[in-house]
Amino acid sequence: MGFSEKFKKYEDEAFKLLEDVISYPTVLDEFKEDSDEPFGKANRECLEFVLNKAKDDGFKTYNALNYAGHIEYGHGDEILGILVHLDVVPVNKSEWDSDPFKLTIKDNKLIARGVEDDKGAFVANYIALKMLKDEGFIPNKRIRIITGCNEESGSRCVRKYFTLQPEPDIAYSPDASFPCINGEKAMAGYAIKVNDNVITYFKSGERANIVPSYAEMRININLEKEYLKFLNDNNFKGEVADGLYKAYGVAAHSMCPYKGLNAAYILFDFLKKYSNSRLAEFIDKYYLWDVYGKKAGYSDYDLEMKELTSNFAIVDINDSIGRFVVNCRMPKDSDGELVKNAISNIIKDYNYEILKFHSGNRHYVDPNSFLVKTLVDTYSQVTGDKENKAYSIGGGTYARECHNNAVAFGPQFIGREDVCHIANEYMYIEDFYKIIEIYYNAIYNLSK
Repeated sequence: MGFSEKFKKYEDEAFKLLEDVISYPTVLDEFKEDSDEPFGKANRECLEFVLNKAKDDGFKTYNALNYAGHIEYGHGDEILGILVHLDVVPVNKSEWDSDPFKLTIKDNKLIARGVEDDKGAFVANYIALKMLKDEGFIPNKRIRIITGCNEESGSRCVRKYFTLQPEPDIAYSPDASFPCINGEKAMAGYAIKVNDNVITYFKSGERANIVPSYAEMRININLEKEYLKFLNDNNFKGEVADGLYKAYGVAAHSMCPYKGLNAAYILFDFLKKYSNSRLAEFIDKYYLWDVYGKKAGYSDYDLEMKELTSNFAIVDINDSIGRFVVNCRMPKDSDGELVKNAISNIIKDYNYEILKFHSGNRHYVDPNSFLVKTLVDTYSQVTGDKENKAYSIGGGTYARECHNNAVAFGPQFIGREDVCHIANEYMYIEDFYKIIEIYYNAIYNLSK
């Protein structure tokens, strides 16, 4: 019996499970370390829901203090980990054409927040594992779907989980692209304390890993007519009313800020042209419309991992004092010092201050390893794609939280639009079917 025939009896269950997990608005509201809801009510409820569903279906389950959990099948000394996350990035409902937390089907697309990143992938792997279990497949290792609740804002979930449970011997995270992601760039993030002589209030961005699609500000001079002209002259979207200047851009994932339109840059570009704002002068000189860190002096390139990217992610100013936050994806381990030294140099003349700086190393797995070769071969066998091979990305997945053999694997197909972190996130129905088939075969091939 072919896979399509096997899947027919699970099709309705797959769509119902996807609908259910999407209905939980699992956006981080506030981190409470010692609470029974460390990442908020919705994340706890969603985690409990999937663990209870799995228990009812005959799986072993484990809840790591509502930080994360796992769904287990099989026996053995080794563990195959499938690391997925149930949390999602925030939504601006005004940008959505439908309720982001209600699964909508239109034009052969499944539309909802998390359908691509990462709830759709959770459902696909769960259904694939359930199919194998129901068929009586006996794996040579324990298979664990590890479900975290904080990937989008720090991955504290799996770090807590790994203090309570062992890391898997081999693992994949279905939170990127096919055919396989064997390398992830190093990361750096920093916050700069600033002040200004013109801006009294400025707000843009909620998360460091998103290009802000909306920004607003108040200034101590009246430039409303000039702003409307600026918007029109530059074909930007925005408005101004009662002294509140608004700009509308396009969101994108921080690993590819060149795909977005940073709303904060629209406002700073305007201020540089029409005022003597000292902060706008600084932003123009070192950041404006630059997503590679060239202006700030920390651009870099690696043949395999490509360019360093720099996302001007958050601005938060009140009473003329505040901060901005930048997220960098770096091709080399040494780039952390490059970034830190560069920003230390550019803020000197402005008396700004580094409030926070952190960096980490890149993650890399040998493309000739058993894990990578098996996953690439599985993808190739199911799709017929013999040309594309494992590659590196600027994104960060749970794979980097494993010190052992872990990579990212799907669910996005080559050539599909990257819709993670943007409004009207979607997955084609045909892709949903296909990723279930790929994960079904991948689990089998890694544990037979």
